[in-house]
Amino acid sequence: MGKRIISVLLIVGICLSVTACSPVENLFDIMNRVTDNDNPLSGKSTDERIIMSLKDTYPEHTFSAINSFDNDKGEGLFSDEKGIKFRVHNLIYNNTYHFGCEDDYLATILNEQNYISQASDIATKYGYALAYDEENEIVSIQYAEDFQQTDDFSYYSKMVYEILNVVEIPTVVDPDTEFSTGEVNYYSRPCMGTLLCDITYHTSKTSLRISFEDKDLSEEQIQAKFKEEYQWLKETQE
Repeated sequence: MGKRIISVLLIVGICLSVTACSPVENLFDIMNRVTDNDNPLSGKSTDERIIMSLKDTYPEHTFSAINSFDNDKGEGLFSDEKGIKFRVHNLIYNNTYHFGCEDDYLATILNEQNYISQASDIATKYGYALAYDEENEIVSIQYAEDFQQTDDFSYYSKMVYEILNVVEIPTVVDPDTEFSTGEVNYYSRPCMGTLLCDITYHTSKTSLRISFEDKDLSEEQIQAKFKEEYQWLKETQE
């Protein structure tokens, strides 16, 4: 921290001697340009922050900006090393210690393989219905009207396993923490990256969030997630 303060004072001195600029007007801009080695977000532009976040979410790939993020439009155009272009949008955080955005990289790959249509066919085969909120890019699995929930999720987990594996996708890593006070967080949230699966107990309902990060889980491991969520819902009603 001491070295950082000395660097700032040196820059201010040079600024005053060369341009006669006001330290009051320019100190804030100067501070923003001085990097903090303990903060990976320090000194990074929005595009650089986006690329850092994409790399963490999709570690097998590299990314570059095609059209820089436009704050007025609320989006930018990016590409992977193979030339797949996609939008990045909805800056959730963009400050000194926190950065968050949403990306359409996974959604673009899924749409190229007709994921919604294929997943819907699988859900129908198992007696469920798939709903897709196109505006918010949210995919959910819903029960048929006459479905009676039990604590046997073997059928449900088999369907979810098939849906997660019906398409070829890159490795996806969900953020461990999206916001943590006193810590640096940065991430990109993949649109269409999860399945929201309805679970009911009597008149109560909740949704289990299954991510494409869970793609490599076995049917038994997926079933364990359902049972844990069902038990929680059951206990809240007793």
